[in-house]
Amino acid sequence: MNAREKIIHDHGGTQLTDDVNHPVRRYFRCWLDGSYNGEQHYRRNCDFVRRNHNNHSIMRQFVVSEFCQYVAREYDISTEYAKTCVSESMSSSRFLLLTNQLVDDALDLVDFEEE
Repeated sequence: MNAREKIIHDHGGTQLTDDVNHPVRRYFRCWLDGSYNGEQHYRRNCDFVRRNHNNHSIMRQFVVSEFCQYVAREYDISTEYAKTCVSESMSSSRFLLLTNQLVDDALDLVDFEEE
């Protein structure tokens, strides 16, 4: 199976959006929390979310960008190719649902009560 086929297999169907504990979702949260790229990445993510949490459009752009970077790393492909593969793996309505869920995951990263 090539990377495209693996992504379509791993992201296709409804399981990714129906199961908050789907491995792809769990590992993406690890991506956001710096487990992949270190504490600086975590801090940048938190700072971004704190500044933009009230702007859903910007938050969606942020999580799509981070998700595609995560997919690129996981499948050892370029970020651009990851975007193509992810978009091919699900319908546009399913992708919209996923991005909304990923925004929620990003918001959970930050403790807003500390502000």
